[in-house]
Amino acid sequence: MKNALIVIDVQNDYFSNGSFPLEAADIACKGAVSAIEKARNEEWLVVGIQHIATDDAPFFRPNSEGANIHPDITAALGDAPIITKKEADSFFETNLEQLLSEHGVTDIYLTGMMTQHCVTHTALSPQGKNMNVHIIAEGCAAPTKALSDLALFGLSARCNVI
Repeated sequence: MKNALIVIDVQNDYFSNGSFPLEAADIACKGAVSAIEKARNEEWLVVGIQHIATDDAPFFRPNSEGANIHPDITAALGDAPIITKKEADSFFETNLEQLLSEHGVTDIYLTGMMTQHCVTHTALSPQGKNMNVHIIAEGCAAPTKALSDLALFGLSARCNVI
């Protein structure tokens, strides 16, 4: 068994001064940092995911401060690979599947934002079907905590939510 932690879209626009703040984003960020530290200590592959939208999008616009990965996550990731995506599914039209395959990953641990959107789409992606998928709940956030909890409950039917 080989594990990888995938940290999805913990970006500035999701925080209090951003274009689309999420409830409890700061708490989820701390949870994601803890997950990164644990993964590094256990010598897992750690991968950051950054969503870049279009110039006319309401958030994550190219070259904007809001599209940048949160500084606490950037510091924790260090030299980990960062994959840029443009859709909710972190596998879709990216090299994530190839990277995981090259490292012999069998289990992926997902954490990040938004639980009901990008985390869910990545967890249920066809490209991840041959891996065991785990969700680290303490590092997840959505527009409301209730929506995040609902998404995590739904994901628990197909994934190990921890």
